[in-house]
Amino acid sequence: MAISVRDNFSPITHEPAVPMVRNEVGQPGFTFTIDGKVVRAYEGQTILSAAIDSGILDIPNLCNDEKLEPTSACRMCLVHIEGAERPLPSCNVPASPGMVVTTKSDELFHIRRTNLEMILSDHNAYCQPPCQVDCPTHIDIPGYLELIAKGSMKEAARLVKEVLPFPYILGLTCPAPCQKACRRTLVEEEIAICRMHGYAAEQCLLDPPVPFLQDPPTGKKVAIVGAGPGGLTCAYYLALKGHYCKVYDMQPQPGGMLRYGIPEYRLPKDVMDRELDHVWQLGVDLQSNVKLGVDFTIDDLFAEGFDVVYIAIGAWTSNPLDAPGEDAEGVVNAIAFLAEKVEGKPLPVQEGREVVVLGGGFTTFDCTRTSLRLGAKVHTGYRRSMKEMTATMEEIEDAEAEGTELMFYVQQTRVITENGKVKGIEFLKNKLGEPDASGRRRPIPIPGSEFTIPCDTIIPAFGQKPDKSVLDEKSGVKWTKWTTVQTNPHNYMTDRYAVFAGGDCQMGAKTIIECVAQGKLGARSIHAFLNGEDMDEVARRLEIEERKPDLFDIVPYKPVEPKVKMPMLPYEQRKRSFKLIEMGYMQEQAEREAGRCLQCVCPAAGQCDLQKYSIEHGLADNRFHDGEPSDYHDYEVDLSHSFILRDPNKCINCTQCVRVCHDVIGPDCYGMFGKGFDTIVSTPFNVSLHDTDCVSCGACVQVCPTGSLMMAERTLHRYAFALDRCIFCGDCVEVCPHGALGETPNFELSFFNRFGPDVTLEKGDLATAPDYLVRQRLPRGKKDLPVMSPLVRPLPPRGIRE
Repeated sequence: MAISVRDNFSPITHEPAVPMVRNEVGQPGFTFTIDGKVVRAYEGQTILSAAIDSGILDIPNLCNDEKLEPTSACRMCLVHIEGAERPLPSCNVPASPGMVVTTKSDELFHIRRTNLEMILSDHNAYCQPPCQVDCPTHIDIPGYLELIAKGSMKEAARLVKEVLPFPYILGLTCPAPCQKACRRTLVEEEIAICRMHGYAAEQCLLDPPVPFLQDPPTGKKVAIVGAGPGGLTCAYYLALKGHYCKVYDMQPQPGGMLRYGIPEYRLPKDVMDRELDHVWQLGVDLQSNVKLGVDFTIDDLFAEGFDVVYIAIGAWTSNPLDAPGEDAEGVVNAIAFLAEKVEGKPLPVQEGREVVVLGGGFTTFDCTRTSLRLGAKVHTGYRRSMKEMTATMEEIEDAEAEGTELMFYVQQTRVITENGKVKGIEFLKNKLGEPDASGRRRPIPIPGSEFTIPCDTIIPAFGQKPDKSVLDEKSGVKWTKWTTVQTNPHNYMTDRYAVFAGGDCQMGAKTIIECVAQGKLGARSIHAFLNGEDMDEVARRLEIEERKPDLFDIVPYKPVEPKVKMPMLPYEQRKRSFKLIEMGYMQEQAEREAGRCLQCVCPAAGQCDLQKYSIEHGLADNRFHDGEPSDYHDYEVDLSHSFILRDPNKCINCTQCVRVCHDVIGPDCYGMFGKGFDTIVSTPFNVSLHDTDCVSCGACVQVCPTGSLMMAERTLHRYAFALDRCIFCGDCVEVCPHGALGETPNFELSFFNRFGPDVTLEKGDLATAPDYLVRQRLPRGKKDLPVMSPLVRPLPPRGIRE
């Protein structure tokens, strides 16, 4: 069908360079050139339409659809035409014989970029939540915060457990990288994201939700070496997939560093055990007090009939003090010190003693604050500044408030001893030089700046590394030069077939949340391996999923809502006490804090044309406003319709929904209202679509280039046809905008028996209907199959439901 063209956009007329020829359907055709490529078009066809037909898909457009007359509203499809004075819209200009078109140039790039910036200036919406992107496990943070704000604690915990099996434990121990990315800081303070899922999980510890229905047993067996956060996470998700898992651990009780490396005042072990029980409830077995390389080998596990071995042995060896006198009595291993406190063994730190703790990470401050609670006087020394410390600022400030003396820019030079016992430590002051391989500035000693501190105990807490002695060359597993297990970086398989590794032993000493994330990905990779998938393809798929997407820094305009602070145990009551320092939220406080979320998420993320073109044109923010109410509109989202959700904040006034509803479907539900900057597409008087002539066809959603119009999640699963009334005209097939109905070898749906009972179709039946033979009946009495979602919720799109 020829497209009508407006005269005011007509370029200079070109004489036909070649004679007209007819195409395969009899239309007069000709050729012209786009970016040096010869393109065939028919008479009256626009440049953009001809380009698309010829496979040239890189001309941007936000308001064009083949079902609609062109309007050139977005001004994104501008092209250069030889002989024309200015760029013209390719969606509205007909091609002509011999025409020479250029679609790319610096001028066109800057024009399109400016157009996008003008569109984004009133785009009061977000693509993806940066908190979810920065979380190693990619929890659906806006989703569970929305549920908490509504009081649905168990459902919020279930949503978190889709990718994080221990929301209560991580709510207390996670360093919260998500909160550093929270856009609420552009208004006032970040949201207490981790404490929110910790609160939700605490409400249902004794009645835990299961994220997915557990699959029936597969007969596959997986041995997991290490009962820390990485190993238990892997076991949890593999058990949900129906695989038998048995966990082997060298300690008397499970938990790894959760139990033996984190003090009681941060994580009560009795409540931790309640959440770890969720793993055993799935049928996972545990064998304690057995160590890899001593009590068994990898070969022994395969001999027992295991199909896969997952190594998650952690990093239990503390780095040495690396100074003369480090063998003296009173130099204490940091990991051993924390573990002995948990086990109730005699400790070298006692009341009245003086202790020096060295380092700047979480283990450093765990040792510092534990020593303070034991009654010691504590000095904490670090060779760089506070800014370079890897512990959180909250941890550092709490340690200082509890009584430690913080010393910066100090480097230990020797241990002062007397009769083989520690009597003090000598330091040399530092200054910071150029950044080293870690990105932090390298400390440089200042000659002549030595000083000493008398002490009875020195605890070097410089980090940890795995114990290499557990895996020899016969195991087939290799080590890297950084003393970590060597694996494929994306599917986590080692150099030995069917042996995988993850957690601290594969990454080096990292945070709990990073180990959990690796355990989850390890479970996905192992599940794919057990299903016989190509592991190179699995690695490629996981690598793509874990790529960090481009984000937009949309400046929010929201009223200030003060952060609900976590009630904390007063500092005076922390002395000589290992009581949990976080006293917990009341439900009203948790709901109010979760309600502060800006919901920086769009279900159309990853599918939105505006997002795609903005990224291609290097846009990362909406620079034409300062977050003031006068800079853009803040519309209410309309979720009243059963199937179509409207968010006017994402509308770019392309008018495609207006035109498809009026020109193609017919009800005429939308129109342009307002003037100038206040112009917006809406229903008459902004009423609900339910109060218009909307037929819920979804055609408006189909043409919307952004997430302004979205289909709601439907709970309807079955569609009934009254066959005694159906005349098999096929009109339903023709008008369905989503292609949900299809033609069969006979005619549409007419292969069903017209004289039997009413036929009921399920969604899957509709999708496969064209494959059924003529007159064949659909199978009856289908059993409900176990349903299990992927272990990782797809990051870009997120369905929403009122």
